[in-house]
Amino acid sequence: MTAYSPDEYSSLMKRKVVFVAVLAILAFSLAALPSRIVLGGKAVIMVADAVYLFPQATDSVVAVGGADQGLGVFLSAIDQGFKAKPSLDKAAGAETYAAQKPDLVILKSAMKKSLGPSLDALGIKQLYLNLETPEDYLREILLLGDVFGDQARARAVVAFYQAALDGVAAKVAGAPESARPRVLLLQSAAAGSYEVPPDSWMQTILAERAGGSPVWKGANPGSGWAKVGMEQIAAWNPDAIFVVSYREDSRGPAKALAADPALAAVAAVRGGKVFGFPQDFYSWDQPDTRWALGLEWMAKRLYPERFAGLSIQAEAERFFSFCYGLAGPHFDAVVKPRLSGDYGD
Repeated sequence: MTAYSPDEYSSLMKRKVVFVAVLAILAFSLAALPSRIVLGGKAVIMVADAVYLFPQATDSVVAVGGADQGLGVFLSAIDQGFKAKPSLDKAAGAETYAAQKPDLVILKSAMKKSLGPSLDALGIKQLYLNLETPEDYLREILLLGDVFGDQARARAVVAFYQAALDGVAAKVAGAPESARPRVLLLQSAAAGSYEVPPDSWMQTILAERAGGSPVWKGANPGSGWAKVGMEQIAAWNPDAIFVVSYREDSRGPAKALAADPALAAVAAVRGGKVFGFPQDFYSWDQPDTRWALGLEWMAKRLYPERFAGLSIQAEAERFFSFCYGLAGPHFDAVVKPRLSGDYGD
């Protein structure tokens, strides 16, 4: 069971109250279950993958906007009618959404300020999801359960994620802060440069919950990725480095980083602990539904002896089977060929 400080507990309770209020508003505003749902805006992969945790989405979702990374290919694999559905521009305006005659538009919360007033003016109902932390997922999956009238599925999905959180927490418990591996997560950016995430992002949360001590914490006060140089990486001297890439197999930039002479004395390089973050259609480090896989993988890399019985490929098979119905031969044909990064057991 997670232990919270008084301030954390107070914040959690406030967010719970807000969540209950949102549930009430949604139940009041939706006279019937929506049969025409449109997904769109920035970071739509997080919204779409969460929505498609519910089998009803294949019939209810009529259009998806701004599909990026590997979303279009992935949704085609789990929704046989997806290719026939309109693909809206990421920057589409309210009129474009209205043309799809939606009962409900589901967007990331960051889109509310720019798109909400225009959708309101057209009388289009909206649902905004945060989907930025594990706690967001536990709350907002229940909210999606109300959208689809399937709380049984919602509770099962929440239990699936809670089990992943509890399982990792139990295995890394007891490691004192001073003994935790000092970790660094980097995004491979353009021209061989690297960036670190803000403290509040999922990448930092995963590093901490996997039992690591993020060396970059406090170094990026901004709202996006921040560049770091080789001198800073060397000065941090992490015990393990995790390299993320959203454009290529992460093993390439991970190997390039480990081979840089400027980092030859870094503990992670000397110990052979520079890893490319796992990927399938897209990377497991993001606040996408795959974050639970990323958490388990990071924890196993940091504490291999404590997770000796955990097979990451078996976990991936279990995830895609439970979450998206891609089991057995379907997993082998659709997902397995796309597994990359240092995901192996």
